Amino acid sequence: MGLMVLAAVGWGWPWALIGSGGPLAVVAAVHLPGALRAENRRVARLASMDTAQGRVVAVLKDVKVNQDDGDTSITITPVLSFTTREGTAVTAHCASNIPNPARAYGRDVTVHYPSADPAGFTLDRAAEHRSAEQGVTLHVLFVVVLAATAVAGMAML
Repeated sequence: MGLMVLAAVGWGWPWALIGSGGPLAVVAAVHLPGALRAENRRVARLASMDTAQGRVVAVLKDVKVNQDDGDTSITITPVLSFTTREGTAVTAHCASNIPNPARAYGRDVTVHYPSADPAGFTLDRAAEHRSAEQGVTLHVLFVVVLAATAVAGMAML
């Protein structure tokens, strides 16, 4: 988008700013209420989560070798186990929010999970909440930047 703005200003094409910024700003603005509703649902889901104590019961190490160039990639995935308040035993991969996952075996963790679907658990409810807020903030920022691009194009006419 930045290169397009520079080209439009440098070559004197204000219609390009209007033609791209205006419609994209409208599309982003139309999708903004849906993004806000999704964020509100996510925050409500996070607030209603139950808490349980869990333990990292295994650490899986997946080694892949690229056949073309011989590069090796290693993926470390902790596996944790916890029991819900209703007595359901859950064992699942945990791809995020465990510091130093390679040395996580045997570590006790606090697990936050929705009662309806314990597989939707998280270890860091605050990080999930921040992520939801950042997504909406980014969406609003896109609307503002795209609208400003269209306004700049109109001012150049």
